[in-house]
Amino acid sequence: MVIADRSNVSISPLRSGTKMESRKQSRRWRRDSGFTLVELLVVVSIIALLISILLPSLRQAREQAKAVKCLAHLRGLGQAGATFANDHGNQFQLSASENGVNEADPDRQRFEYDTDGELLTWPVALAQAAGVKIDKNWKWGIRRQNISDAMDAAGKISDVFELPMCPSDKVKIASPFWPNNDGLRGTGDPDDPQSNGYYWGKLSYGINEDVVGATTEEGTTPVWKDGFEGEDDGEDKGKAGMRLQGKLDRIFDPSTVLLTVDAGANTVEDARNSEMYDPNGDKAGDGLANLITSARASKPSLGSSMRYWYQRIPVKRHPNGVVNVGFCDFHAAPAKPTVWRMHPRAGYKIPSDFNQMVRVSPYQWRDLTGRN
Repeated sequence: MVIADRSNVSISPLRSGTKMESRKQSRRWRRDSGFTLVELLVVVSIIALLISILLPSLRQAREQAKAVKCLAHLRGLGQAGATFANDHGNQFQLSASENGVNEADPDRQRFEYDTDGELLTWPVALAQAAGVKIDKNWKWGIRRQNISDAMDAAGKISDVFELPMCPSDKVKIASPFWPNNDGLRGTGDPDDPQSNGYYWGKLSYGINEDVVGATTEEGTTPVWKDGFEGEDDGEDKGKAGMRLQGKLDRIFDPSTVLLTVDAGANTVEDARNSEMYDPNGDKAGDGLANLITSARASKPSLGSSMRYWYQRIPVKRHPNGVVNVGFCDFHAAPAKPTVWRMHPRAGYKIPSDFNQMVRVSPYQWRDLTGRN
């Protein structure tokens, strides 16, 4: 076997120089290939511009998704309401004072009460219909005199029932108002001296008092009927309508009458200053009660009711002022404003008309369009 003698083989200077030159060029390419400061600033500026363009769209998409979830919650409440009505002779849970309860249900057989005989708030009644185990009002909410006190004690409020909460609601705490001080038995916090007044819970929706309330002799203002605005004095006294005490079969065209609706303050600041928004000057808390009524309204529509009760419907909660509505036939749909008017007391524009008929009064109307 012949072994090649490589001892005399020399490395070509040209080849060696070529390799060294190639390494120098490679190092120079790597050094020269980085971004300059100007190039980096240009790239950062382009990224910032793209973000500024995309963020509003992403924010709008996020808010739209919240509005869709809000509507789904109202539909869930509608299903619970249908279950409740089916079990209670086509009636919805009453929302009234002790005097109203005595008039509408003296035997305490028509509606739902706790074991102490206290009328359940409508969110608790629907929670039971939806299979959520809440058997007393104070297990859902707390009792405080006003929303500021309730917000300060927010950690004590249960969130076990999700359906009454809108993800776009910035306040997240509200009062169903009824039942109120009269006849309340349970407190849920007997050692707290503030444990009195109204119930406050995780609540983003209001209830139609025209449908679920009771008209009593204690000065309750009647509701809109046949063109009469519901004033309880003057020459038209007695011509307006009475509240229906939860009797759904007495509603004219229930598919156009709201039962539940987006309600509450637009902002936390508005909520804490609720007394300045109360048309009656009552600082006890009903300025932002989650109730809607056609009392004092010139027409049966939601837009007309909002002229007087503007502080109870949050027109800044969803994009474009959309208000989600659950109707008395238990379907739910968004109502988009089509006409806006500046409100002198509110200091901002509120809707006076919507893209579909949304009535508050359950009575038949003279103007077949129902519009303002």
